[in-house]
This record gives sequence, C-alpha cells and structure tokens, in this order.
Amino acid sequence: MNKRASRIALATPGLLFGFAAAMLVGCESSVNSAQSGSDSAAGSPIELQVTDAAGYDDAIASLRGKVVLVDFWATWCASCIEQFPHTVALAEQYRNRGLAVISVSLDQPKAEPQVRAFLEKHRASFTNLLSSYKNGTAATEAFRLPGPVPCYRVYDRAGKLRHEFSVDPRAERQFTIEDIEAAVAELL
Repeated sequence: MNKRASRIALATPGLLFGFAAAMLVGCESSVNSAQSGSDSAAGSPIELQVTDAAGYDDAIASLRGKVVLVDFWATWCASCIEQFPHTVALAEQYRNRGLAVISVSLDQPKAEPQVRAFLEKHRASFTNLLSSYKNGTAATEAFRLPGPVPCYRVYDRAGKLRHEFSVDPRAERQFTIEDIEAAVAELL
C-alpha cells in the first residue's frame, strides 16, 4: 500500500465485542447460518470467478475510470457476513455515480456452492471473486492483506489504492461502515 493510502481499523456500533472475539481466532469461527437455509435471490444468476492475485489485479485494472470498493470476506467470518449487506447497499446507492464493487471470498475453492448461495441470497450483482488458494493464510499473503478479514480497499478512478480498512486489535479506534462510505463518497 502506498504511503498516502489511509488505514483504519474496523468496528460498528454494538459489534466491538464481536470483533474482538472474532479477532482472537482470526475470524475463523464457523458461520453455519451463512451456509445453510439461504433463499436464492430472484433474477439472473450471480457470477463467481475463482482467481488468484494476478486475476484480482486484472479485475482492478479493468475498472479504471471508476471508483472501486473491494470487500475481502469469507463465509466462516461472522463479522464479514454481518457487514456484507452494507457492501451491497453501497453498490446500489453509488452505482450511477461511478462506483464498481468487487467481492473477494477467501473461502477455499471447494466452498464455491456455499459462497454462491450466500452471494445469491444477498443479490450481489457485482464482480465476485473466489480465492483459488487452499487456505486463508496463503490467500491473505497473496492478496497482500494487512490482517484477517474483513478487509476493505478503495481505489480511485486511476486505479490507485487510496484507502484500506482492516481489523487491528491494537488500534485505538476501529473503523466503521460509515468510514468506508465516506472514503467511497470522497472519491466519487
């Protein structure tokens, strides 16, 4: 990440305790409700592409001219599941102003059916990528994430990383979903 990009840690009102608990296990707690009982969204099927870091970089490059919000998440991460609807809402709210959204699931490739079901349930009609790496550690390193998911990145219209939001248990202030929205709005 370049020196000018901002970095803030994550929290939402009422979730700080949940984030702290999730951080103790690196957000590796199982979220069974995200993997079962999901209703399929009406409309066209969700596109999901298995990719590596080079494919991610290509996806970012293909969206030059737009502000890009990237949401790194996983079905096994409780706070990721809780925050994903906000990503979908931002995509809908700012689509006509030039926002493109990419979701990157760090689930293993074999979890593709659960990831797809979750994306369909939330009507994630933007670019959806699934990590091709066999474990979260390899994916975190390959995608150059500063820590565990959830992690968000905001790129400007030139494709330059401008903001990165990640969980940091040592931070005095954790970032909020409002911080993500403000970062997006600033670049639109």
